[in-house]
Amino acid sequence: MKYRLFLTGSIVAAGFLGAVAADTTSDWGYAGATGPDNWGTLSQAYRTCATGSLQSPIDIEGTDPVIMHTLEPQYRVTDLDLVNTGKTLRQSYGRDSYLNVGDKRFTLQGFELRSPSEHTVMGQSFPMEIQLMHTSDKGETAIVSVLVEEGAENAAAAEFWQYLPLLNGQSFRSADIKINARDLMPFSLSYYRYMGSLTTPPCTEGVHWYVLKTPITLSKEQIDAAYGIMGRSARPVQPRFHRMILDTK
Repeated sequence: MKYRLFLTGSIVAAGFLGAVAADTTSDWGYAGATGPDNWGTLSQAYRTCATGSLQSPIDIEGTDPVIMHTLEPQYRVTDLDLVNTGKTLRQSYGRDSYLNVGDKRFTLQGFELRSPSEHTVMGQSFPMEIQLMHTSDKGETAIVSVLVEEGAENAAAAEFWQYLPLLNGQSFRSADIKINARDLMPFSLSYYRYMGSLTTPPCTEGVHWYVLKTPITLSKEQIDAAYGIMGRSARPVQPRFHRMILDTK
């Protein structure tokens, strides 16, 4: 399939999570003087990027197998609502879609693409990572990470990949195109769990990370199309320190 990337659209403002709204600004980036190594010095608001002890992403290794709650996504279909923030491609999500983890309930706010993957598994990087962003009524943040490897074309992604906005600030919205984030997750929701942070400034800590063990596949053409728009959009792995990484049995 040839992808017809979206070329014209409306300019949009900040993103769906106030905590990550800063990623539409130009004072930080992924290379050079404003790159990840310097985030902590660019603004007082970004100090945690340099001083935090629970920073993300990390390399997943040396895990502790335990019995944990099942991830229970209760996602509805939603209108296509894509934006190119200049640093990532983001899909905002409609209301009344939830992730239940035991007695915790998080509302799905949307998902973002990262290329290459931010998390690695025993040192292995992946060409892409999809991060599903959630918040709770108590102000907690939970992110489900879906690792992507090259393989067969992803039918769910093919439904909207041709509409990826090409330029910084452009968006594409259509009530005629429906998507369900569950379709971008593997059948098995077995996961690694750890406490970390946002992977973009201000690098706020206290984020519940659920990194799914089973990758999904996108075709080389799908991966190249997204990477051609975003370029590199991944923070390097951060020190683990003494954090536990739990591994669902």
